Amino acid sequence: MLDLNYEGFPLENVPYYETGKYWVSPMNFIPEAMDTSDIQDQVLVHDVSLRDGEQTPGVAFTTRDRLELARVLSELGVDRIEFGMPIASKDSYEAFEEVLKMNLQAEIVSFCRAHPDDLDLTIKLGCKTAIIEHIVNPYMLKHVYHLDHQATVDRCVGALKLARENDIKASFMGWDASRTSLDYLKRLYTDILDQTEVESLVFVDTFGVMNPWSLHHTIKTIRSWFPGLKVEIHNHNGFGLGNANVMAAVLAGVSCVHGAILGLGERDGNIPIDEIAMMMALQLKKPTNIDLSQLYRVTKLAEQITRFKPSGTKPVTGDYYFQMEAGISIHAIEMARKAGLGDRVWAAFSPEMIGKKGYEYLLGKANGTGSIKIFMEKLGIDASDDQMKEILQIVKDRSNLVKGNVSEVEFEYLVRKYLES
Repeated sequence: MLDLNYEGFPLENVPYYETGKYWVSPMNFIPEAMDTSDIQDQVLVHDVSLRDGEQTPGVAFTTRDRLELARVLSELGVDRIEFGMPIASKDSYEAFEEVLKMNLQAEIVSFCRAHPDDLDLTIKLGCKTAIIEHIVNPYMLKHVYHLDHQATVDRCVGALKLARENDIKASFMGWDASRTSLDYLKRLYTDILDQTEVESLVFVDTFGVMNPWSLHHTIKTIRSWFPGLKVEIHNHNGFGLGNANVMAAVLAGVSCVHGAILGLGERDGNIPIDEIAMMMALQLKKPTNIDLSQLYRVTKLAEQITRFKPSGTKPVTGDYYFQMEAGISIHAIEMARKAGLGDRVWAAFSPEMIGKKGYEYLLGKANGTGSIKIFMEKLGIDASDDQMKEILQIVKDRSNLVKGNVSEVEFEYLVRKYLES
């Protein structure tokens, strides 16, 4: 029987391991390593694929695309869908009309500038949730938009009041907030909130320039200014710190995180919702409403609809995540399975958790004889140890020739040709 307390290191009734499902770091759960006291009981996921996501170079949605993506995202379990800007085009407005008739489980959100024309269309649609955005970097306000502090406050207050007067739940999203100072943000937010109420404040790291420590401090600081007010995070993946910054914001107490399917978005993209969902479930043990078992299916469908293909090395749902070529890896998996640890130990979690069926072993120059034996058994062909070594070399040579992996069809041809020679 497998000893699940080997060397005093338990693998039973612990938050970091479950046989056949996941194995993450026990160091994540050392109390001194991570203070979880500010995490909200429920953290919502707000999807921005249909607004910010369409700013991805080369991505353009038809009305049918928008409606189908909204349906599958709602079925996946995202809590809110930022469906776009009604004012952007006639097509966008008509798509809003259609999606509001679908009675999706997810809440449909209108994205509005702090301008009455945007709010008027949202009111006309009957959409009852909105994000009202405005840049808050004072240098950009002055030199790009020609607005001083008071004019900015007046514009934002006017839009937020108009929303409230029409029973619209409005959140204020001050973008480029991370490139200004906390002192200025406090003054601006206070001047706005002294005159009106908001559903939440959305803190925005537009250009992905923060790190987890500074973002954690910033969110805690904003929450201390306005006790009881919900704070959300909308950030980008600058410096590759996107999901780490989401984690920092969650640990600091945000009520909602923004992300996009496939990490769609301009420049470095938004934070992929599959990565957010798995991080929340396994790193923080605070599952979202996302159905993890549907992540693989939905991301692959989104790839087809958007014609956007992330890197194969993308975490969680990337094509390479559960592919194994190295002989040492395949050997370790097989030995762990025989020992009783299960055969899902060569990644943070099992492919089945996200709705994918099993690991995929590949033939190539990184194989060992153990890999060759597995593929030979699939073919029902016997060979001696010396023959296995010869076949391994044939596979390595063919892999070098084709500059990649050897297909199983090609492998069978090579094996039979060799054994018949």
